[in-house]
Amino acid sequence: MTKKTNSSSSLTLKEILATSRPFSWVNTAAPFIVGYLLATHTLDVTGIIGMIYFLFSYNLLMYGVNDIYDYESDIKNPRKNSIEGGLLEKHKHAPLWYAIAAANMPFLLYLLYTGTTAARIALLGLVFFCFSYSAKPLRFKEVPFLDSINSAIHFAGPFVFGLIYGQSTNWFIPAIIAFIAWGMASQAFGAIQDIKPDRAAKIKSIATFLGAKRTNRYVLFFYSLSCIVVAVSYFPVGIIAAGFLGLYVLNASFFIKYKSDAQSTQFHRGWQNFMWLNLIVGFWLSQLLLYIFDPFGVKQYYVTLLGFFLLLFFLIQLGLTLYNLRAFARPKTQRLNEWPKISIIMHAYNQADNISSTLLAILGQQYPQFEILFTDLGSSDNTLKIAQGFQDPRLKIVQTKPLKAGWTLNSWVSQQLLEKATGEIVLLLSADTILLPNALSIIASLITEQELSLVSLLPADQNKSLAQQIILSQNHYFMLGLYPSAFLAKTHPRSVNASTNIMAFVRSSISTLGGFKLVSKSALEDFDLAAEVKTKGLQTGFYLGADIATSQNHSSLGLIIAQNIRRFYPAVHFQMPLTIALSGGGFFVLLLPSIILAWLLITSSFTGILLLALAIGLSYINRLIITIVSKQSILSTLLYPIGSICGLGLLIYSMISYELRKPRWQKRNEVF
Repeated sequence: MTKKTNSSSSLTLKEILATSRPFSWVNTAAPFIVGYLLATHTLDVTGIIGMIYFLFSYNLLMYGVNDIYDYESDIKNPRKNSIEGGLLEKHKHAPLWYAIAAANMPFLLYLLYTGTTAARIALLGLVFFCFSYSAKPLRFKEVPFLDSINSAIHFAGPFVFGLIYGQSTNWFIPAIIAFIAWGMASQAFGAIQDIKPDRAAKIKSIATFLGAKRTNRYVLFFYSLSCIVVAVSYFPVGIIAAGFLGLYVLNASFFIKYKSDAQSTQFHRGWQNFMWLNLIVGFWLSQLLLYIFDPFGVKQYYVTLLGFFLLLFFLIQLGLTLYNLRAFARPKTQRLNEWPKISIIMHAYNQADNISSTLLAILGQQYPQFEILFTDLGSSDNTLKIAQGFQDPRLKIVQTKPLKAGWTLNSWVSQQLLEKATGEIVLLLSADTILLPNALSIIASLITEQELSLVSLLPADQNKSLAQQIILSQNHYFMLGLYPSAFLAKTHPRSVNASTNIMAFVRSSISTLGGFKLVSKSALEDFDLAAEVKTKGLQTGFYLGADIATSQNHSSLGLIIAQNIRRFYPAVHFQMPLTIALSGGGFFVLLLPSIILAWLLITSSFTGILLLALAIGLSYINRLIITIVSKQSILSTLLYPIGSICGLGLLIYSMISYELRKPRWQKRNEVF
């Protein structure tokens, strides 16, 4: 028994690492190294040792002490024992104290020995605040407002220590003020999600004192103050830095709609956003500081370095495109001995320009047995009259019931059409998609031969208007050339690829699962239905279909924009950090190189220009490949930088629309 107890009381390396919050290491190591580089303009052994200390040991001290003294409340907190923090059993607290001491003492002794008197005072102060936040009798985390200040010192402190330890002659006072304001806001924002467990454990905090609504106002004030201080004090470069910091303001503003303490758990999503934003904002602020201060003396090689990076990126992108195209290549199919009946379900809104050609193409299919179930979604044009003009018994005009609460319109009408379908296979077809005569035969063969429960095909793009060429042509580019679609579909259970234009499934299989009830509240019913089917263990497939179908798309600019706004943010699973990362990364690799190249040509600065031009040329080659595969026009390739701007802008607007505008997306009934 004794041996068993000792074994269970020992700490594993995994538990020690979990206690130190590896995801947050960069939040303390980066400030120190920035402060040290600003002071010394070099990265020497001493700086590296300090960086290692603030990377791991300092975090183990800060979070370890916190976890020991917060154990009683942590066991009631569902966030613990995850990426947001470990949860050690009480009998392991004593070994944790030893681990904290062992990890900290060697570094502290070295830094105290090599530092100046001011540096020693600053370092001991940081250690004190690591204890004062959680340890009794001080326990500042239970003193409203003082808890925010103490926590802010945890993160601004390493930056200040880096400046002092490196014997800086510039104190960067505005930056320190902004950093402390940011830290105060961040601590308060994180405390909102814990209002319920903290009150249950009778723990006081700024959030339990002010409540969720007022605490979030406090958060918005100090985040905004941080932005203003940076923008004014370091103008004009400060405007760029303030823009990055403004992402925290945006994140907090998304949760203004939650006004009661009963909704405080909703802020957990905001905290998850915050954790990822730290990496994104930290990275770009670091790049900005490196560019301005040039501590390594490589400023004259910036264009060359950028060109080399972009060339490498676009080579990888080319490989990604070829990988996706190969993975999505449609296998050859055989003629079936028996053809299953196909029910084509279709709903349309203001498709008077396209519906006639779509229905004519379906009715001209070389397929023995199929039916078309069509419903109009209240079009203001002649869509319904045109459909009613077809005198063919295979076309059935269906009047659907009024929208039911708890459903989005597309899912609601699709479910009603599915319930009326009689075919073994159901094809959900967009009202603007033209099928070639053999399309139904190929779809039926794919499902049968590949033993699929659901299959989706990506049609060719028939973009006629300038708006279509600029905006809609980018959808194929993002899916095939910028996103590891095929790889993620193979490795992640819920990651699927689907096209809203053509999606077919076995009626019995999908109906057994619940049909479109699975995605009744979805704003992206096609993707989410495919994901639900895949997670239930059924086989799904996604293939290129440019040779058997063509999407005519909306010609109206307003409808194009509205459709993309509805679909873009759900397509990234309502992930604000991913939206920001894609937008920022897209600007950096797709737009910034062309801007820099134009500037270099105007100013006759030719250093590194050849490498940059080669990288841009390679990006156009990649875009051209997708243009050819998708049967788009060459103009869409030439206009792709403009299209990229529009696409990224619509992604950002889609995020803001879903997060800030009312009614919330679950209550909407868009008809696109």
